[in-house]
Amino acid sequence: MFDHIMIPVDLHMPPEVHKATKVAAEVAKWQNARITAVSVTGTQPGDVTQSDSAIAKDLAAFADQLAEQSGSQVETRNIHSVDVAAEVDGDLTRAAEEIGADLIVVGTHAPRITDYIFSSHAGYLAKHAKVSVFVVR
Repeated sequence: MFDHIMIPVDLHMPPEVHKATKVAAEVAKWQNARITAVSVTGTQPGDVTQSDSAIAKDLAAFADQLAEQSGSQVETRNIHSVDVAAEVDGDLTRAAEEIGADLIVVGTHAPRITDYIFSSHAGYLAKHAKVSVFVVR
C-alpha cells in the first residue's frame, strides 16, 4: 500500500515528533516501506545558528534510531530556508513530491486558538499534499 514514507522532523524534537516517529516506524515495518526524514532549517531571530555539518549529524543520528525502530531504510533531507516560519509548509509539500513519498506521517499539537485563524503545519499538509497524510496528535 505504501512504499515511501516522509516524516517532517523538527530537530528540537517536541513530543509530537516523537509520537509521529513511532507511528512512522510501525507503518514502515508493517508496509516494508522506506522512510525519508525531512527537516527545514534556517536562522530565526534568537536561535543559535547551527552549521550544516551539525544539522547533518543530528539528522543522521535520528535516521539511525528510526532505522533501528522500523527495520527500514531511512534517508534524510535537510532543506535550508531563509524564513522557516513562512516557507516550511510549501517546502515540505514540495519535498514530498520531489522524493516520491506516498505517505506523510506528521505530528501535531492539540488545537489552539490561533489554529482557527492560521492552519497548523500538519493541517496545511493535509489540505495541500497530493499524497496521503497521517496526522498524529
